[in-house]
Amino acid sequence: MAHEIETKVLDIESSDLIARLKKFGAKKTKETRLIVDWFGPRGLTHSGDDPWFLRIRQNSEGKREVTWKAKSEILGTARKHKEINFNLEESEKLADLFLELGLELYGHQEKDRISYVLRDWVFDIDQYPQMPAYLEIEGSSEDHVNEAIKMLGLEKNKTWAKGERILINDVYKLDWFNMKF
Repeated sequence: MAHEIETKVLDIESSDLIARLKKFGAKKTKETRLIVDWFGPRGLTHSGDDPWFLRIRQNSEGKREVTWKAKSEILGTARKHKEINFNLEESEKLADLFLELGLELYGHQEKDRISYVLRDWVFDIDQYPQMPAYLEIEGSSEDHVNEAIKMLGLEKNKTWAKGERILINDVYKLDWFNMKF
């Protein structure tokens, strides 16, 4: 089981950031639109304190995956959580199975993502409808993530470790449960 350690750097200027990433030798790994459906135990508030959730995600090239994620642990400027990912071909059937097992489909999002890798960091520039782009940095530790923030000159930008649902609902005052272009 993998652990993911990441933070979001808010209100970035995508084109400037891409230029900086390329300057440091980062390699673009994808540019896609993601469509995501969220499932969890029926009756929970889905407020961010849930013990786990499932995500079915499809990109604009048709690749589909399902992810189980455990509750996050906040590490300061980053967060860590256990996750299990696997690819699948029939996401509609899996969604039907989740519903038959008593889970609830409680959220749907669409977002555009451009991803880069540099050394042992992963950088995802995410753009949801009606809000500024942000950068998600994944690294091996909180210090490692902070090193990337400094390298890119983003120390003055606000960081966010609480998850995108809280960010979208509480900071940008948008409906995370239904984000569509």
